[in-house]
Amino acid sequence: MGEGLHAVELCIPGECGQLEGRLLFREETTQGTGAILCPPHPLLAGNMDNNVVQAVARAVAETMPMLLFNYPAVGRSASPRPDLPLFEVWNDLDQGRDYTSIIAEVRRVIGWSGRYFDRHHLIGYSFGACMALAALTAAALSYTAIAPPLAEEDFSALPTLSLPVCLITAGQEALLAAPGSCPAQPRITLIRIDGADHFFRNREEVLAGRILQFLSEVPPTCLERNA
Repeated sequence: MGEGLHAVELCIPGECGQLEGRLLFREETTQGTGAILCPPHPLLAGNMDNNVVQAVARAVAETMPMLLFNYPAVGRSASPRPDLPLFEVWNDLDQGRDYTSIIAEVRRVIGWSGRYFDRHHLIGYSFGACMALAALTAAALSYTAIAPPLAEEDFSALPTLSLPVCLITAGQEALLAAPGSCPAQPRITLIRIDGADHFFRNREEVLAGRILQFLSEVPPTCLERNA
C-alpha cells in the first residue's frame, strides 16, 4: 500500500447480516466524492483482495476515498445459507440466474456509503460490472465496466445512461465471448488494453491508470448536476 494511504476495515449492514468492507483513503482526499468497486464473481476470485480490485482501488484512493466490499458468503460477509459452503451458495444463484438479492445488497452498500462521501463513481469488474449497472442510481457520477460480459449479459441499458460511461476490454480476452459492436455514444468511452487477458495479469497498473484518467475527465457539469 502506498505511503500515507489508510485502510479501515468495515462492517456494512446487509440483508442477512454484515458485509465485509474496506475503505482506502488519504487524509487530504476525504472530500464529498468517492468511488465504489463491485468485485467479480466469487467463484472466479471475486473478492476485495482480487489483483485487479486491489490495483484499481489503490490507484483511485490516491485521489478520492475508495470503498470495497465482499458479496454475501464471501470472506467475512454473512451468508444467506451459513449451512452451505461458498460454492453451493453461489452455484445455486448461478443455476437460477437470479441475482436480485445481490443487486439489492449492492444498493445497500451504495446507500450506506453516504456516511463517507455524498457522490460516487461506480466501478464494476466482470460480473461486478453487471451488478454495478443493475444497481446504478441517480447519485452516481460515472460508471466504469472492466471486462464486462457484454455478449453474455444484458447491457442494453448502456445507451440510455446520461452519465459518463467507460467500457474497458482486454485485448487477449479468452474467458468471455466476443461481443458485437459496442454502442457508439458521446458519453461512452471505449478502451482496449492490448496484451491483457481477462484477469489483467501484469497489466494492472495500465488498467488503473486508464481508469484514473477517465475519472479525472468526468465533466464538472456532471458533478454539479448530481450534487
